[in-house]
Amino acid sequence: MNNHNLTFLPRNTIGQSKESIALRRYNRLKGKSLKHILLDRFMNNYGYDKGPITASAIVDDLLAIIEQYYRYNDNSFIKQGQMVWHAVPVDEYPKKGKKMAQTKLKPVVLDIISDSDIEAVKDLSQHREIRMTRVERWTSQAFDQGALLSQLDLAVLLNVSEMTAGQYVREYESLYGRQLPTRGNIQLIGGGQTHKQEIISLYLKGYLVPTICQRTNHSRDAVERYIRDFESVKLLSTKFDDVDTISRIIRLATSVVKQYLDLIPLDSNG
Repeated sequence: MNNHNLTFLPRNTIGQSKESIALRRYNRLKGKSLKHILLDRFMNNYGYDKGPITASAIVDDLLAIIEQYYRYNDNSFIKQGQMVWHAVPVDEYPKKGKKMAQTKLKPVVLDIISDSDIEAVKDLSQHREIRMTRVERWTSQAFDQGALLSQLDLAVLLNVSEMTAGQYVREYESLYGRQLPTRGNIQLIGGGQTHKQEIISLYLKGYLVPTICQRTNHSRDAVERYIRDFESVKLLSTKFDDVDTISRIIRLATSVVKQYLDLIPLDSNG
């Protein structure tokens, strides 16, 4: 074969520039806003035919009214260091051509800054270690509230690139030998295994947190959170019989509340 007659097709680099990739990420994040969700409903669900500019003006006016009459002003529901983040529900699966504005979202409360983060300042913990702990905490909190964080969500919350956020996820999983409940992991593997039973069982047997961490291969932050949620459910179960009520009070999915209820010993006095 005469190699001189070979021709090579030029590599298609359209849409692969840093600017194009950044624009696509921007559009994904922008699509999560209430304005763009309402705009999509106007243009694609309500039969509105006056064009996107007029629709945008109507949506802006509606949002102004909502902001005036529906402010989130009960600060008792949001503790210091917490914030509300909109994440994709566990049962909201991606589909080809499905935009973020067409995807259901669920508000979850995340501990952006926790007591362990403050302790890390005193202990001179490495920034990478702190960020991995936060990734574990945020993904688990969102999952326990019935939603999933993507690597892009984590990137924005950490103020790092999406690639770096992914590295934190993989490094944590490699270090502790278990997958985090990110959107990619859960919706690709079809479920999220939790380790509540093992951790709470050891806790009820009287083991201390450091020992539980060692035996279950979990971080201290994760173990303390599981114990704290268990004790909250245990306390509320003495005051309320309704699982939905407990779920709303402590912002855990009803399925998670039921898991904790099943772990309470029968001879418990509350």
